[in-house]
Formats: sequence, structure tokens, C-alpha cells
Amino acid sequence: MGTAKYDHPGFVADTGVQGKFVIGVWCPHGYPAHIHIGRFKPGAAAEPNLRLRIPDGVFQSISDDMENLCRRALGQAIADRLLVDAEGGYQETRFRIDAVPWTGPLQALAA
Repeated sequence: MGTAKYDHPGFVADTGVQGKFVIGVWCPHGYPAHIHIGRFKPGAAAEPNLRLRIPDGVFQSISDDMENLCRRALGQAIADRLLVDAEGGYQETRFRIDAVPWTGPLQALAA
């Protein structure tokens, strides 16, 4: 799960009850961008189970930094119960720029 708009490898979020997740921004061939969320597995490559699509016009005008963007995505995923449903499958939905950012612990991954 890489990044293009941002030079950052992503974050690990410890949500407590739901577990740990890796969150990153991916820009395939430029745009549109996606925010990927996958279960954190120590020593293993992150595999996204959830993709939040960011509309082109929105991505170009987002003022959030990488951390706040990932916090919004995780906040949306928790509020919409998408983390529970993502286990063992793959799902995709639209990112809501007005999602309330998650406020729990977030650790930057090493590049």
C-alpha cells in the first residue's frame, strides 16, 4: 500500500476492539486516489481489505495532511462498520471528506 501524492509509507492504527490496521494512500497511475485499509500483520506485507475512493476533484483540493486524511478514512470505516465486514473479503466505497477523524493512536510506518 504505497503513496503518490504524499511521500509517506502509511500508518498503523490500534483500534483496540477491532484490532490493528494499516492505512495508506495509493494513486494508481496518478488519479483517482484511494485510501486503503488492511489488517496489520507483523512482518507481513499489508493487504488492503477496504478501499475508499477519493473523487478526482476532491483529491486535488484536499487540505488534510497524510495523517489527518488517514484518520478521516479510519473514522469513516469505524462509523460505517466497514472494518468488521472487511475481514476475509474485499470491499470498496466512496471516501467522505466530511468524515470525523479517528482520534486514537496512530504510528507512522518506516519508509
